[in-house]
Parts: sequence; C-alpha cells; structure tokens
Amino acid sequence: MRERDGPRGGVLPKRIILVRHGESQGNNDPATYDTTPDPKIQLTAQGIAQAQLAGARMRHAVAGGGSTNWRVYFYVSPYARTRSTLREIGRSFSKKRVIGVREECRIREQDFGNFQVQDRMNVIKEARQRFGRFFYRFPEGESAADVFDRVSSTLSLSLSLSLFLSLSLACSLSCRQIKIKCFSSFPRINFNFRNS
Repeated sequence: MRERDGPRGGVLPKRIILVRHGESQGNNDPATYDTTPDPKIQLTAQGIAQAQLAGARMRHAVAGGGSTNWRVYFYVSPYARTRSTLREIGRSFSKKRVIGVREECRIREQDFGNFQVQDRMNVIKEARQRFGRFFYRFPEGESAADVFDRVSSTLSLSLSLSLFLSLSLACSLSCRQIKIKCFSSFPRINFNFRNS
C-alpha cells in the first residue's frame, strides 16, 4: 500500500482494511463457550475457507490498478481464530509485500467474562437488552463502551495500519470510530453474530 504524509509529518496508509475472523467453532455451537476459553476458540473448516477467500480478494483489491509499489502491514488480535484467519489470508501475500505483523491485544473481542455458560449468558443478555447494549458491562467482563475506548486508542496509535484482523464488536466499533462519533443508533444495530 502506498503511503503518504500525514498531517503531523507521520506516514498514513493508502487504505485500511478491517476484517472479522472467519467462522469459528463458537459461531457454530455457542455451547463451545461453556468449556473453551474465548481466546482459544478455533476456526471451522468453513472459517478457514472464508479466510483464504478473503486473502485472495484483499490481494486483488490492494494490487489492483496495476501499481507495483505497495506493501501491507497486519495487526491481529491475539485470539486463536484471528491468528488462524491471518495465517490463511497471509498465504495470498508474498513475504516481500508484508512490512510486518503485530499482535495487538487492544483489538480483541469484547470480554463477556470467563466461561460463558449459556443459561447464565441468556439471563445476562436479557438484562443487557433492558439496560442498553452500549453501556451494559458484563459481570467479569466489559461493555461495548470499554471496547470502543481501547479500540480508539489502538487506531490513534497505529497510523501505519494497513490490514486489521479483529473480532466482531472491535471491527464494528473501529468503523464507528473512523466514521461516526454518535452512539444513538448503537442499540438498533444488529451485529447478527451468535455470540454477541
């Protein structure tokens, strides 16, 4: 990706691409969270295929237009499913095109607490609906507002960012940080993810 001078003399990327991980075991079976810590949830075979396809599409988008002067830098959440997604996406890029890869903990999934036993989570999610999705803080976890704060700090410090592999809420809030500063529409957003 060609870079240009930023407003404070820093380097800005030509493009920022936000990517959610491929389909995970937890997306297929929410009971997975009962016994497997969230950071250790793996991709399904379908998730691996999705990541491979995303890599091919991203390579085409980045290399399109005939430019030969482009490179990428990847930021990735430490969660197993995002690292696996990056591994599959990375197969579409030669080593000379990759400036670097950085694992960034601040773009991890919203912390819902430790193990997410479904019966308990159903009660908690009902309370979240009554309280409001953005400011409701999960017991032993965090609110979407907490996620917004940490993702915002990542974006402000990561001006050389090119490809950003993250999780559902972190990706969504990254888009909101870049584009929209008003949260009045947040309760109406349907993230359409089984574990959110």
